[in-house]
Amino acid sequence: MARDRETTGVIEIRPATRAMLLRRRLRLRDAWETVLEKPWLWLGVFLVLATWALTPGVFFFHHRAQEGEIADRDYTASRDLLINDDEATQAKQKEARDAVLPVYDLDSTLRAERDAALAQFFDAGRKLLAGGQKEAAARAEAVRQLTASPPAPDGVKVAPEEAQVLAAHGFSSGLEDRARGALGQALRRGVVANKDQLLENRLHGITLRNLETGGESVKLDLFDHLGYPGEARDFFESEVRGWSGFNGDERRLLVDFLAENLPPNLSPNRSETLRRQAGATSAVSQVFNLVRKGQVIVRKGDVIHAGEARTISQMRGERQIPQRFPPAAATLVLMGLAALVVWLAERGERVADHSRVRIFSESLLLLLLSLLGAKLAFVVANALSGAFEVVPFASARSYEYAIPFATLAVVATLLLGRQTALVLTVLFSVLVSRLATDGDGLWVVFYSLAGSLGAVFSVDRFHFGHRLVVARIGMLVGGINLAMAIILAAVDPVEREAAQVGFDLLCAVAGGLLVTAATSFALPILEWLLGITTDIKLLELSNTNLPLLRRLAFEAPGTFQHSLMVANLAKEGCEAIGADPVLAYTSGLYHDVGKVLRPDYFVENQRPGHNRHDRLLPSMSALILIKHVKEGVELAREHALPRVLRDAIRQHHGTRLIKFFYTRALEQKDLDSTDVSEEKYRYPGPRPQNKVMGVLMLADAVEAASRTLAEPTTAKVRALIRTISDDILQDRQLDETDLTLADLTKVAEAFHRVLSNIFHQRIDYPGFDFNAVPRREKKGIRRVS
Repeated sequence: MARDRETTGVIEIRPATRAMLLRRRLRLRDAWETVLEKPWLWLGVFLVLATWALTPGVFFFHHRAQEGEIADRDYTASRDLLINDDEATQAKQKEARDAVLPVYDLDSTLRAERDAALAQFFDAGRKLLAGGQKEAAARAEAVRQLTASPPAPDGVKVAPEEAQVLAAHGFSSGLEDRARGALGQALRRGVVANKDQLLENRLHGITLRNLETGGESVKLDLFDHLGYPGEARDFFESEVRGWSGFNGDERRLLVDFLAENLPPNLSPNRSETLRRQAGATSAVSQVFNLVRKGQVIVRKGDVIHAGEARTISQMRGERQIPQRFPPAAATLVLMGLAALVVWLAERGERVADHSRVRIFSESLLLLLLSLLGAKLAFVVANALSGAFEVVPFASARSYEYAIPFATLAVVATLLLGRQTALVLTVLFSVLVSRLATDGDGLWVVFYSLAGSLGAVFSVDRFHFGHRLVVARIGMLVGGINLAMAIILAAVDPVEREAAQVGFDLLCAVAGGLLVTAATSFALPILEWLLGITTDIKLLELSNTNLPLLRRLAFEAPGTFQHSLMVANLAKEGCEAIGADPVLAYTSGLYHDVGKVLRPDYFVENQRPGHNRHDRLLPSMSALILIKHVKEGVELAREHALPRVLRDAIRQHHGTRLIKFFYTRALEQKDLDSTDVSEEKYRYPGPRPQNKVMGVLMLADAVEAASRTLAEPTTAKVRALIRTISDDILQDRQLDETDLTLADLTKVAEAFHRVLSNIFHQRIDYPGFDFNAVPRREKKGIRRVS
């Protein structure tokens, strides 16, 4: 046996290993579904990755045009662009800054202060000389008192030798007037401490600001001002030289006296000058250079200069890391607003067995994957355009027409419904416009939105009987893309060549076909990933050649025929009330798969006269019937059936009572000491949770009961359907569904129509009397379900 396995190359997996692998797979699936229920996690992932993808200058793998390199190809402007000319802007700012004249403050109040101080000083000296002492003693006392203590900050500074000269002349009014006149004349001219610094501005002048009046004037003649102390002493020497009655030593001491009491009253205001220079600099606007679309920035073989490298970098949207923070922050806020719109728009949206937070997480995941896919598509389009140098293959927009923007619309409609798809489509069309490489994102919004809306409404129109319908949607989107490309070419202010327009149209049609390819690839993966089952998947699972249904057909043929009938009844009933007929049909096929493990215990698979329940206690028989639900769920898990089908297996009996065995248990109660409680003879449930599951329960019960009719007349069929429906309704099995009495009436009519077609009257075959066939095989046979 081992040799046979080796020669055939088949690896046999032990049941224990298979069970272990199944448990691991189920645990991983449960963990993943738990993750989908954490919206804050998906919100964080969406904000980070979407911001990274939509921030300009990210994820493009260009060869940088470096300064000093030799251009390996012609670099042509792909769009009109205003380039920041930083050098010209800085030069203009420097020019504006240099045009600001230095500000000097002239304090005119110092002249009056000096006059008052000198008048007080000379008056005090005259009073000291008039004290009644002898002339020599009075002069000595006056000199002593005037020089005994340091002068006040705004007082008159005088040395003993200078005071002796003044006292010798009696502090006369004439000398006082001469001193005050010399100081006043010097202060009127303006005394500056650093004459050399002032003369640095002799070519353009200074702004002279009078602190007393607040007035300003431009002063061009800067040589008239006195430098302190050199030019001030020269001025006083020339003044004192004309004073009569003084010898040379006295004149020298008088010059020293005047120079010491001359404060500079013209000083530079550095802070005001800097403030005005800063204002002039900030008033200079940014200098731009206009690069026109199609203009050659640098030709192949030429040296790339600094300005050209900067122009190419800005044309591509390349930015340094510090420059990316503001657009990244703005993009983050935009992504947060998009997520908020999704949350608010999905407030009333419902998907089977999916909570609102899970739908929100799945919507963000779809939107994120679409943005990342679009980013990659734009990168490819940009790379293709850069690989060619001839028209029409060098245009990035042409290749961008081929991007399958409408894929999100098709996938979201099939998985989450039309309302959610419309919201995601509009958001995607707006957000993806930030990826346009030519800087004009408006065309992306209209182009993407037109094709996506057409895809959303075409999904509702076409019946998804097979995956080829996706190709029809792709062709429709291609037609819409073609029309939009023509419109965009007509309104484009830049005239495009005929060959370029033709290539644009070809890429637009290709975009529709790529929608088919992308949807066909992504849909099965997303169905499995999100745990959402589309009609396409259900139709594939309704293929009776699949392993589980084939096993049911061969090992439990009666159950298989029963399931086919239930599937058809449920489908017709759901179509009558507008519920999902595809889900109803597929659920009907799988609802009793658990019976395949013990087919002989179910009446539809039993041969006449071989009822295994005749030798079992009613409680054991009920346990076997109840167990087929749990075993059906386990088989569904092993065969990776979607959750909606597992729910159909759980809910198709709800919590109904197995009346046959419950009644038998009551009859045998006197013979058996065990307590007979109704709960032991009810299915575990849960009860049906939606219309489809409610119709499935009705179809299962009606089909089983219809086989007991010996003569299925129209009246009997109607009475049977009404009786079964009333029994289920009174048992409160439909309380958690949305079925109304009007719905139940429509479902009953649909069931009656199907059963009437099955139990139709046929003519007798000549020579045959089928009704005369012995019916002994019917004795002792009772139907259980």
